[in-house]
Amino acid sequence: MISIEIIVQAELDKIKAQLPERTARVSSALRNSVFNVMTGGGVSAPGQPPGVRTGNYRNSFVSSTNNGMSFTAKVTSDCLYGPFLEDGTSKMAARPHCERIAQDALPQAIAIYSEQY
Repeated sequence: MISIEIIVQAELDKIKAQLPERTARVSSALRNSVFNVMTGGGVSAPGQPPGVRTGNYRNSFVSSTNNGMSFTAKVTSDCLYGPFLEDGTSKMAARPHCERIAQDALPQAIAIYSEQY
């Protein structure tokens, strides 16, 4: 007789085996969302995502995953002026974009993690 615990463990193992690949796909979706959100040319209006002048900031975003005990998909940028664009300064209004990137990628992330295991 097969115990329910063996069946449940087998299903959990199947899900865990697929999580790294799915997390990498969500990370790629986030990277693509950077390009969806930052599309305007030139200087952006306050409150709008940063405009693209040279493309350096937009191209500085890299996707990565943390596949330890938790599976985390993310995009990051090491561009020094990124936080100033996101939060603004005493002389410039904020050009928020991080939350918009996450919201843009959310439907695709939900679809990826909702696929049948």
